[in-house]
Amino acid sequence: MAACKYCGQETGGSMFCQNCGAKVEVQAEQPVMQQPAYTPNPFPTQPMANTIPTQPSFYTPGGAGGLLAGNIIAIVLGVICCCFTYGISLIAMILGIIGTVYASKVKSSLNADEERHNRRVSRILMIIAYVVLVLGLVAIIGLAIAASDGISGFKEMYESIYESVSVSMENANK
Repeated sequence: MAACKYCGQETGGSMFCQNCGAKVEVQAEQPVMQQPAYTPNPFPTQPMANTIPTQPSFYTPGGAGGLLAGNIIAIVLGVICCCFTYGISLIAMILGIIGTVYASKVKSSLNADEERHNRRVSRILMIIAYVVLVLGLVAIIGLAIAASDGISGFKEMYESIYESVSVSMENANK
């Protein structure tokens, strides 16, 4: 028989207690769970020794390593020298722009080969851009000298440079 949980009176199987009027909750008997007897595992697990860590499935490239800045400097120098070199530095600007594009692709490369290719192309274009700028500046200096002394002055300067190089080459061969 169930007893009222509030007053402890026997309810006699009714849904409400006759003493206090509280609703009697019928509790089902819960089965008693028995724990199984311990049986040892016939296949004991052993910790794995020498586990090899897995590599990530994506490639993480490095930075551009100064290639981006070098190509941007080539573009800026090309713009500055464009007024003086009469279009020679335009070639350097174009090469610098293409080199900047390849340098910016270095960080978004999907694998090492693509990264290496982008670095190589960017570096080569940067070097060529600087060589073109230097040649343009040499042309400016030559034109300035020729303009100040005339064509004869430029010819004399060229001959003196040629003679000094010839003499130094002769001295090196002796």
